[in-house]
Amino acid sequence: LHSEAQKTTKARTILFIGAHPDDETAIGEALAKYARLGDRVIVLIATNGKDGTRVTKIPAGDSLGTLRKAESSCGCKTLGLEPPIFFGIERLDTKIGVGNYFKAHQQFLDSLKDRISRIHPDIIIAAGPDGDTHHAEHIVVSGAVTELLLAEGWVDKYPLYHFAWKKGIDSVDPGSYMDPQYFNVQVRYTAEDEQKAIEALRCYVTQYTPAELKQEEDRKIKDKENVLYFRRFVVKKGLKDGF
Repeated sequence: LHSEAQKTTKARTILFIGAHPDDETAIGEALAKYARLGDRVIVLIATNGKDGTRVTKIPAGDSLGTLRKAESSCGCKTLGLEPPIFFGIERLDTKIGVGNYFKAHQQFLDSLKDRISRIHPDIIIAAGPDGDTHHAEHIVVSGAVTELLLAEGWVDKYPLYHFAWKKGIDSVDPGSYMDPQYFNVQVRYTAEDEQKAIEALRCYVTQYTPAELKQEEDRKIKDKENVLYFRRFVVKKGLKDGF
């Protein structure tokens, strides 16, 4: 991830991978920044979020999934990103049954392998082991991305960055934090990037109440640090005998 002063002559491709429409809002400011700097920024979503009835009266099902896809398209457009890619996988947990989950997980891995091979991202961004909010499907997606890179020997070819939070950050799951000694990338963003992130949040009317949107807007504006943190996934190579 380059700094504002290090604009490259060749646009890079940055791929964000999430479980549901709206997961990209976690780091909307960073995605907006790199799109503004001229990079190609793509959001890939595993499911359509058709069971996400958190604050909407629309029943779970395809109609809600279609609406949530439209919300994510609206959010990505507001952030200046490319139209999102949806795999349309039903679910990535055992609520659909253990056997169906195994099939869905393999479908996700196969689809991910094919799409990454075609996109050739310079950077991949996903939630870390905590899944950002400890949501089961977030954790599965994060684990699957890591699994694929290890299986295909892609750890260096397609660098993976997990976004990370300091302990005590408002609006973040209290248990989803990382010791700062493990942060190795910081992304500073502008007020313009922040405003785009705030505007993008307003697209997700099925997932946030007006009061929640206002609370998040106020939190973002109050935070003057304007920095997001990331940890790169790295693997030490070399084989030795025993521990």
